[in-house]
Amino acid sequence: MEDNSILIFSSIIITGLFVFKDILKCDISIKHYEKTATKKLILLLFIGTQINLYSQTHKLKDNFTITIRTEEGDLNNDGLIDKVLLKMDTINQTQPLKLEIYFLQKSGNYKLSVSTKNLIEPQYPNGKYGGNQIPDFTIENGGLNLYSEIKKNHFTHTFKFNNGNFELRHISNVVWDGNNLTTETEFNLLTGVKTEITKALGSEKTIKKTTKKIIVKPLPLITSFRAYDSNLN
Repeated sequence: MEDNSILIFSSIIITGLFVFKDILKCDISIKHYEKTATKKLILLLFIGTQINLYSQTHKLKDNFTITIRTEEGDLNNDGLIDKVLLKMDTINQTQPLKLEIYFLQKSGNYKLSVSTKNLIEPQYPNGKYGGNQIPDFTIENGGLNLYSEIKKNHFTHTFKFNNGNFELRHISNVVWDGNNLTTETEFNLLTGVKTEITKALGSEKTIKKTTKKIIVKPLPLITSFRAYDSNLN
């Protein structure tokens, strides 16, 4: 993207010089004054248009140049190995993170399927470190698992490709109360069943178990879901 911006800017300068050279060749006598003024006006309009084009291109520059995570596996059940990338924008002070999912084509080329900056919280959301680690990813049974530590909670969000989109299918969470209890939560968004089990630390004995029915329709999509502050967590 940066190379394209340089080429555009260079074209502005070079083209401007050639046009200006033609103007200098014009007869500056009174007889040709109107013709020269018209050429100058055309030159100014042309340069203004090119500068505006350069500015727009510069604004669209993508600074997500640092790849933090890479994962590979079949995500759309076609037998081809797809690719998941997590990129960071180190120019932006908040250091946002962007998830990209590429489907491998039979031609051997990759096609971008998902690009989202909503899923993961920036590292410095309010000008200071937010305290959350950069998440990890795995691909299992065609599902994309997002592992994240948010405050004291250890979340796993599982997405599955369906009808052209990645849907949120399952949320699991483990949290320690800081003393002797841990609570494990399993939320199956397909069935709507959410189960919470509280156990003593280091024990498999259930102290408390609650089950709720929560219907979520339509299922959240990976492009708009915010894993770090969703009410579904």
